[in-house]
Amino acid sequence: MAISVRASVLPLLPCLLLAQAQTPLPKQPQVLQPEVVLAAGDDVPLVAQFGLGDGGFGAVERGALHFTGDACVTSGGVRVECRVVGVKVTFPSGRELLVAPDGRVHLRGGEFAGPYATGLALHLADGAVVRIALAPSSTERLRDVHVVEGDVALQPWRRGEPARATPRRPGWAGLRFACCGDGGELYRAIALGPLVVLDRVLVPDARLADAPTQRLVVLTTPMRRSLELMPRQHRETDAPVRHAVAAVTAVAQNGASVFPVGASLQRVERERLRWQLQGGFELQLDLEGQMAPRLQLLVAEAKEPMVEWTLRGDSSAFMTNPREDRMGQRWHGNGTRLEGVARELQSREELFERGYALRVIERLVKRAPK
Repeated sequence: MAISVRASVLPLLPCLLLAQAQTPLPKQPQVLQPEVVLAAGDDVPLVAQFGLGDGGFGAVERGALHFTGDACVTSGGVRVECRVVGVKVTFPSGRELLVAPDGRVHLRGGEFAGPYATGLALHLADGAVVRIALAPSSTERLRDVHVVEGDVALQPWRRGEPARATPRRPGWAGLRFACCGDGGELYRAIALGPLVVLDRVLVPDARLADAPTQRLVVLTTPMRRSLELMPRQHRETDAPVRHAVAAVTAVAQNGASVFPVGASLQRVERERLRWQLQGGFELQLDLEGQMAPRLQLLVAEAKEPMVEWTLRGDSSAFMTNPREDRMGQRWHGNGTRLEGVARELQSREELFERGYALRVIERLVKRAPK
């Protein structure tokens, strides 16, 4: 049975990992803001993992979501006040957002985003979500407001009037935004499987040059889990497959070193969205071909990936085909499903969010460093 050149290199990967996994990435002059950051995707509230500030919380002590007077306060201390003229969201940092009945989001300095006619959900760095539903055709534009944390929901505004309700956790079918920076930097957030695409829509004028206009966040925990499960699906005894499985196993065993949470990745090629990882590996975002876009894990400077992750609501990881006698096949065997990946942010076809996210990604291609 023929063995490809790529497959013949694969047995060396475990040694490569052991030798290089702890080697720090070489320091490079950073001309542009980081395009990609690695996040875990679990345990800590997701917005806090975007690398875009503390979301306006600082070192405040955590409490519990509760009503106080005529307001609702999240566990991190964000105060949500509802009036006919709009919803004011005040962060521990002192930053204030006003969501007006016409769907515009205002800062005190006069900057605004929108309008978002049917409302929006604000995802906070303490894990709370403020869901504001508007009724464009009604005289009472501000329809409903829910503040949700985990399985707990409070409703300070109901059917156009003040309320103090504790309903069941409601669903949300509208736009989602992340409150970053000091709370006043808004990014539209759309997840394509384990890749969260962030597009800046609002920022204080003083932060225009510092806050990135777009960012990609790679959720590494579900990706690493898929690598751990993948060898169980490939038990063939022929050499090319055994070598490929050994390489995947080595990456899985060193996943924390290859995908260090919190790391900012630097671009290694101008023409392609390809970034440097630890341990002699690279991560590439391929926008063309079968089931594009796909995230790819490659050995540094290799042309073909070891593993690919499809970027969809039902994302899967695939081991690329290592056998020369089946070169017409892109992948070997069935994919490994990724479970529980940023469910609240996954793209929705009815809102055309997948196309929106892809256009944001394409801006990064044009932004390549010289």
